[in-house]
Amino acid sequence: MPSRSNSTPSAEADEKANDGLAISEEFVFADFASRMKLSGAVIAEIGGSFPVSMLEEHGVARWYSIDPNREAETSESGIRQVLTARAEEIPLPDASVDAVFSCNAFQFINVPEALGETHRVLKPGGLLYAHFGPIWSAADGHQLEYVRHGDRDLAFWRDTLLPPWAHLSYTPAELRALLRSGLPEDLADLLVWHVHESDTINRMFFEDYVAAALDSGLRWGTVTASDYLDYEIVPPRFDPAILREVTRADVSAAVSERRGRPTQIGPRDVLMILRKDSAPAVDLNA
Repeated sequence: MPSRSNSTPSAEADEKANDGLAISEEFVFADFASRMKLSGAVIAEIGGSFPVSMLEEHGVARWYSIDPNREAETSESGIRQVLTARAEEIPLPDASVDAVFSCNAFQFINVPEALGETHRVLKPGGLLYAHFGPIWSAADGHQLEYVRHGDRDLAFWRDTLLPPWAHLSYTPAELRALLRSGLPEDLADLLVWHVHESDTINRMFFEDYVAAALDSGLRWGTVTASDYLDYEIVPPRFDPAILREVTRADVSAAVSERRGRPTQIGPRDVLMILRKDSAPAVDLNA
């Protein structure tokens, strides 16, 4: 998945990477490689496609890139094969891969279904490593990306057109009125559609990812979250009579009430590591 993660990380970003929540794809891959032996391994990647040279450097035996938005192809060496398929329908046999890896993709997919497929294709003892974000729980969780206006593609870290928490704080009508007070009408309407109707992201909160992990049949390993934001949100000047001053506590309370259960607001980058049991579970009732 293309993202800002190819930019040069700052010293503070380096420090965050040392905490296990990396900003760049290179940091993520290096952390993944430090947690399992890649030499001779068969890996399924959900979303994206890492350079073949990087895979060869680590001695990967086979790397399947599962991505519905990429054309099917096989690298000249045969190490990497792009499969034009959804993470919810991985076209690989049962117990066929040593690990499932993902960087910047889980916010775009049906996570419960993808975890079910992950459980199916992993060999016993196999590892799931997923780093993803930003997610719907974050200040910029609308994920303004894969949206085009005029002759340019919009990107959430460059085009900070929405106030923090706008996706959780305004109804469609309220957001349209706010955005039209500082942006061209067609752009404002496009942003409202993206926030409230686009199927680009899954709109899962942090707790939903945790619940999906616990229900997946995979064994809990590590789930780490950070609310670190590596860029400044500076939205346009909007009508102050419409613009709301909201706090994280306000948003959390409102969302928790709407969902009928406590919801933590703020997690933006998540590292999820799960494992498939190495032996079948014992039925204690047998």
